Amino acid sequence: MRYAICLEEIEGRWIAHAPSLPGCFVSAGERRAAEVSVPQAIRDYFAWRRAHGDEPAPSEPTIEIEIEEIVREWAHPAEPDYLVNAFFASDAPPLTSEDIAQAPRLLEWSRADLWASIDGLSPDVLKQPVEGEWSIGGILNHMSRAEWWYLDRLELAPPSDKEPGEWRGRLEMARARLREVLPRLEGVARIELRIGEVWSPRKMLRRAIWHERDHTQHILQFRARLGV
Repeated sequence: MRYAICLEEIEGRWIAHAPSLPGCFVSAGERRAAEVSVPQAIRDYFAWRRAHGDEPAPSEPTIEIEIEEIVREWAHPAEPDYLVNAFFASDAPPLTSEDIAQAPRLLEWSRADLWASIDGLSPDVLKQPVEGEWSIGGILNHMSRAEWWYLDRLELAPPSDKEPGEWRGRLEMARARLREVLPRLEGVARIELRIGEVWSPRKMLRRAIWHERDHTQHILQFRARLGV
């Protein structure tokens, strides 16, 4: 099976996305390392889906990849602290009925993994610094604001005065909102420019699933380092 792959350089690492498999990605410090890791990442992705009860998810014995796009982040000249992230050609097509049908399952599974990653952790452990100023609680706070922000790129976020003050409430409200608006985005050809960065419904969904799965791995790494 051959898969098109899109590569982006972001925050000092390379991420390889498989656009036809939402939530399938691998990251590495070097571009080549990310590329060569893609076939195993695809196998792991299907194993993840099967683990969540997605029986039709295949097992891929032979995988070929084709690099479709390579994009590097860049600092916006008007706001140098803002790093503009990739918009791939594969982010442009409107979401299909199949995409809309599949998305709630992927979002449910990634959220279940997130809750499992913090199960049993005390408030003190959540606050404990692990990497500079980063803590598990800091990751959760970042995640909650990111999904809200993705929705806001398409003016789909809940009213700002309704935003909860703590991370769990923000995570739950943003996810509920994302699930609510997705059916209305089927077939919608919408491209928006925000601070030099291009957004679409497909990119919003790609980023939401990727970001949660990426930081769930991040949390598990922190737990291992803390020995909890």
